[in-house]
Amino acid sequence: MGNEPANELRVSLLVGLPLAAALVAVPTFVSDVFWLGLGITVLMWAALATAWNISGGLAGGLSLGHAAYFGVGAYTATLLFLRFGISPYFGLLAGAVLAGALGAAIGAITLRLRGPFFVLATLAFGIVVHIAAVNWRDLTRGAAGLLLPFGGGARNMLFAGVAPYWYLGLGLLALTLGVTLAIRRSPLGYYLVALREDEDAARALGVKVVRCKVAASAISAALTACAGAFYATYIQYIDPSSTTQFEISVQIALIAIVGGIGTTFGPALGALVVVPLGEILRASLGGGPALMLYGLMLIVIVLAAPNGVIGLLQRLLSMMRSGARRRATTRRSRGHA
Repeated sequence: MGNEPANELRVSLLVGLPLAAALVAVPTFVSDVFWLGLGITVLMWAALATAWNISGGLAGGLSLGHAAYFGVGAYTATLLFLRFGISPYFGLLAGAVLAGALGAAIGAITLRLRGPFFVLATLAFGIVVHIAAVNWRDLTRGAAGLLLPFGGGARNMLFAGVAPYWYLGLGLLALTLGVTLAIRRSPLGYYLVALREDEDAARALGVKVVRCKVAASAISAALTACAGAFYATYIQYIDPSSTTQFEISVQIALIAIVGGIGTTFGPALGALVVVPLGEILRASLGGGPALMLYGLMLIVIVLAAPNGVIGLLQRLLSMMRSGARRRATTRRSRGHA
């Protein structure tokens, strides 16, 4: 157990550094709009899963209401731009602040809830926000949705091509990963892990439970709202079904779990597996058959890698290191012989 952070760091460096260099160069080599758009979608879901992981993985609060924060970010940035002409760059910050405040409030309200009771509470919160988005037509226009008119240009985060959105998505993912790394290496990160493992013991040792849970919930919500604002400007159209639907919360949690819940880079790797898998199956098989095969393949992935993709990579790295040590030992023994 004590070597897990070190192992994760080795895997992250071995995989993450070459991957980061490749990601920066992607628009230079990929001109197909479909594949570049798919890559942008992967980056967004990776950022969402990484943000969710702060409260759901590090703190152990398995939330099914993060679509609410995603919707708050999307609607805040869009409404500020449409009604007041405020750039989505500032709308993104406003949405993050509003969602962070909501996250802190939910964290405080659900403080004493654990396990399925906490999950149900977050689910109820997400459903309430979705119902509000559908029925508050004066503000959200309900199911008709809101359209961002193109014409703002780069100064308003509205681009004619998809390449700039690739770099914005990459920046969003870098932000969520950077915040996660900073938390994991800070006292707050150790406190959150202690709360996840045994809240009563952590409380007895002096961990400030209220402060830690509220902080984790607020940070996770704020980062999720940033992804919502990014989504709104990228798609340039939002409605309740695309921003606050319950399935969005499930997808976020699923990606984090497949990648490796509680790890730093696992959720991003989960998005790299889950999102292309779903999109390619839908494009090739369509509707029902694609969903059935998608579900079966996810079951196989979870069974094959119960600790997530990052755990599988850790095991492979450990096996490679063990094999290298055995080969080195064999060579030395032959040399002595």
